[in-house]
Amino acid sequence: MGLGLAFIIILLMTAIVGFAVVQAMFAAKKWRSVIAAGDYQALLQLLDMTFDEWRNSRPPRRTPPSDWRALHSVTLVAANHKYIRVSLLADADVQVVDGTRREISNQYVVARRAAVRMVERLLYEVPHVKFDAVQVDICSEYRTASGETKQQNLFTTHVNRSVAALSDWDYGSPEDMLLEWETQDGERDLNINPDRDALID
Repeated sequence: MGLGLAFIIILLMTAIVGFAVVQAMFAAKKWRSVIAAGDYQALLQLLDMTFDEWRNSRPPRRTPPSDWRALHSVTLVAANHKYIRVSLLADADVQVVDGTRREISNQYVVARRAAVRMVERLLYEVPHVKFDAVQVDICSEYRTASGETKQQNLFTTHVNRSVAALSDWDYGSPEDMLLEWETQDGERDLNINPDRDALID
């Protein structure tokens, strides 16, 4: 009697798990089909949910707090089923070392690291959609003498999936990877314009 009850429970659990898996498969297929068909509202909903999940996740070990804050600031600029463009805010990596605040990395270094990580997320970690290319714009915010908040363009890069697939994601430095992509770096060019040759408006 005990073995029979255990067998029935196992069958019920298997059926429940199987139903959940099948339901998830149908849901994923539905997401992919409506986005591929050009349903912009479905794409926006998917991106909102994905960005929220990223913001609520825990940072990987040894991730500088400045990089994590930049990634959390992700804002959608434009998107369709082929292309996506986002913006981030970046600040210098300032840490307390031996009781003294020190700048470990300036805002441009943080911008480069955050840009590469965000490109990786957009290409490989957004479910149900595979963008052909992505663009990441990064700026900083500052206050003027009058107290007005303004933004300064720091950096912008865009890359096709086929080019990114050849990048050394495991061992390549952000600087080397960005040289292979279409990049404007504000530390080297003060006249950068993210809208110039933009991937999508």
